[in-house]
Amino acid sequence: MLDGDEKNRILMELVQSEWTAYARGEDFDKQSTPQRVFSSVWALEAEVNNGGLSQYFFNSSRFTAPFVIEALVTIGAHRAADLSRRAIQCAFPDGLPGDLNAMRLAAANFPDAVEETLNKLDREFYQYPDDLTGLLFDYVRTHPEEFGDLTDFS
Repeated sequence: MLDGDEKNRILMELVQSEWTAYARGEDFDKQSTPQRVFSSVWALEAEVNNGGLSQYFFNSSRFTAPFVIEALVTIGAHRAADLSRRAIQCAFPDGLPGDLNAMRLAAANFPDAVEETLNKLDREFYQYPDDLTGLLFDYVRTHPEEFGDLTDFS
């Protein structure tokens, strides 16, 4: 049985490999569903851990925002999905902009009250209400046709 550190190490190797559409830089809308799930969860976790939800909505990772809740539910991360839903509702009360540039512009100009709420949600995210590493690893492992045999990364 692999521990969390080992699963994380394997996922870090995987994300840099040709097995992921994320690493290949494929257009998100053209990725298969398993690849979109991986890309969404990976982008969310990487961005939030690097600079918070505000950064997630501002940086190039924002392309995953319309799918991130579905991705989190797909891997069984229901609390993180709810947290993401609340962040989107806070940041974009009228719904996510369909245009990525509009989303970036909005994120660059979030009012202080929105930033404060997103910062609170960041702190909630950092408590890891779901084991994103374990859940994403288990999801990837069930899709070897997409991600290969994970024992190759051991």
